[in-house]
Amino acid sequence: MAKHAIGRLRMRRRVINTLTTRLVGLGGGAVIAAIALIFFYLLWVVAPLFQSATVDATTQMTAGSEPPLLLDVDDNSEIGLEIGANGVARFFALSDGRDIDTFELTKESITQVVRAHGGNNRYVLRTQSGLLFIDTRYAVSFDGDERSVAPKIEFPFGDTPLDVGDLGSFEVYRTDESVSIAGLRTNHELVLIQFDDAPAGLPLEFGTTNEVPLENTFDRVVFGPRGDWLYLIDRSGTIEVFDIGVQRAPRPVFRGQLVPERAKMLAVEPMIGRYSLLVADDRDRVTQWFLVRDEFGYRMAPARFFEFDAKPRLLIAEPRRKGFAVVDDQNRVHLAYTTSNRVTATVSLGETITENAVLSPRADRLLVSGDGQLAVFDIHNEHPDVSATALWSKVWYEGYVEPVWSWQSSASDNAFEPKFSLTPLAFGTLKAAFYAMLVAMPLAIMGAIYTAYFMAPTMRRWVKPGIEIMAALPTVILGFLAGLWLAPLLEANLVGILFAVLILPPSILLFARLWQLLPVGITKACSGWYGAIIVPVMIAVLVFGMEVGPRIEIALFSGNAKAWLLSELGLEYDQRNALVVGIAMGLAVIPTIFSIAEDAIYGVPRHLINGSLALGATWWQTLARVVLLTASPGIFSAVMIGMGRAVGETMIVLMATGNTAVMDMNMFQGMRTFSANLAVELPESEVGGTHYRVLFLAALVLFLITFAFNTVAELVRQRLRARYGSL
Repeated sequence: MAKHAIGRLRMRRRVINTLTTRLVGLGGGAVIAAIALIFFYLLWVVAPLFQSATVDATTQMTAGSEPPLLLDVDDNSEIGLEIGANGVARFFALSDGRDIDTFELTKESITQVVRAHGGNNRYVLRTQSGLLFIDTRYAVSFDGDERSVAPKIEFPFGDTPLDVGDLGSFEVYRTDESVSIAGLRTNHELVLIQFDDAPAGLPLEFGTTNEVPLENTFDRVVFGPRGDWLYLIDRSGTIEVFDIGVQRAPRPVFRGQLVPERAKMLAVEPMIGRYSLLVADDRDRVTQWFLVRDEFGYRMAPARFFEFDAKPRLLIAEPRRKGFAVVDDQNRVHLAYTTSNRVTATVSLGETITENAVLSPRADRLLVSGDGQLAVFDIHNEHPDVSATALWSKVWYEGYVEPVWSWQSSASDNAFEPKFSLTPLAFGTLKAAFYAMLVAMPLAIMGAIYTAYFMAPTMRRWVKPGIEIMAALPTVILGFLAGLWLAPLLEANLVGILFAVLILPPSILLFARLWQLLPVGITKACSGWYGAIIVPVMIAVLVFGMEVGPRIEIALFSGNAKAWLLSELGLEYDQRNALVVGIAMGLAVIPTIFSIAEDAIYGVPRHLINGSLALGATWWQTLARVVLLTASPGIFSAVMIGMGRAVGETMIVLMATGNTAVMDMNMFQGMRTFSANLAVELPESEVGGTHYRVLFLAALVLFLITFAFNTVAELVRQRLRARYGSL
């Protein structure tokens, strides 16, 4: 019977061991699978960012006029517009080329059509009598599920042309309240005509005219941002910039060259917002120029170059992004983007030589004309503004004096240039982790050593669970306290708190020396309770430092330490800064490091300690040469797990910093981390858009950073275990 009972017991244990082993293995495999699934999902969302563009020919038709003076596409990329020299506007479907509607704009012939800057679907026609303003509208209606679009032509200021004299090249800046016309006359004169308070439906009257004599004969006039600037350009590439923002009186601010010496300018085109000019020259390149202002005044800066293997003939700027298309003399189209400095596609347009071309507002269709034919090309180019250079290197953005790292994903201006540099976010993540670990590591490790090695067992039974319970404290509470209580407290008592931190170590050492002078009976009775006894001393030192802090600030810093930091050291002080984050996040990380390190130190076999003491080593020698070495794998693991926690922390850095994406190790300035940026911007991003996918890329980078930290930690821990595990 006994043998059968033992056999059944062994069988039961074998079954339990087998099931346990398989369940643990299944759980471990499930964790690995989940992590791999997260990684591949992030990769799947991010991958489209780096795909090349595609251009496909879809429709070809006969042009309604030869040649078309203007081509345009509606906001939904469904309807094309063609205006010919015969004064007729023709609307047609881009999908199949069928005619939708035709409008006679004027009985006179048209010699030029100009898009009015400042609004969509607004044009100015040059006739023999003057300038005629027209607007296009697209009325959408539904008949059940059938959707139809009806184009319309409107004459906002009447159908009588405005006589502006003998203007050569001209451009129009128009808002709902005003119209500005800038033109060049053959007598070396710049003319600026301003019509204020000209709402739609009223004729243009009572305009003011400014005439400015010019030294050179210019061939092209272009309005700058918001109609406050004028660029005058001649065929040789000479440019003169005028500021017309003050009382609409042109004032020259810059004169220079847009092409190198002995080079010939082939084309020039303003980009959206009119901050930048694209200039093509006969050296097979396109240069982006924009106006910057530094300590010496205004200047046109060449931000970047695009090299091609043939001469550019046409430049077509995207209406809503910082992208453009280039048609070269081999009748190929190149799609490029300025911010990322990428050429995303190169495609032949066929045998018909392109004479005119336009990109749709969504940049998903290209409409070209040539030899009496119109051709439509579908474009898939969703994320041209992302490249490895734009994500990690310095980029020269419009209006900036020099290339910078910057994260600024949105703004109220439609012409805004999104800035998706991940470098400031990576820097902010590591900066926050650095200051948090600077606070947490010494406190947690020293606390673990004292608790496991010197503290009285009774006190340890209270202290260790108490600190471990701190790990359950929601970080949103710590962030709330850090942002609304700790940050103002540090700002108001900066000198006092820093002074208290400086005098705290010598104060503790002094108290320890005085403690040793007490009778042996007292010190022996309190053995292991020194940590509790020293707490009132630490509180007293902190209170003393905050009391004398204002006097020190008056004596050393003229009563304003923040102003002294800025004037003498060049350090700005933000209320919510890295120091606040370091303290608050350090408190969040301390329980993790303390608990693991304390268990590792306390778990050192007692016979090793007793053997060291028996051989004549002191308690401190035993600690340094036996205990810490044996526990080093566990201590290192604790530090790396704490580092991973600090790198991935969200709520504390979100609530306790200014959330500014700056790259400065100054502990009195804030930062923006990957996790905080995701929490702030992901809910507001467009699903599937560039911003959305770049945020997922940031999450992937954060995933890889934490994975790298954990991998390195495991490798080092294994080596430490192999080296010191045999002690």
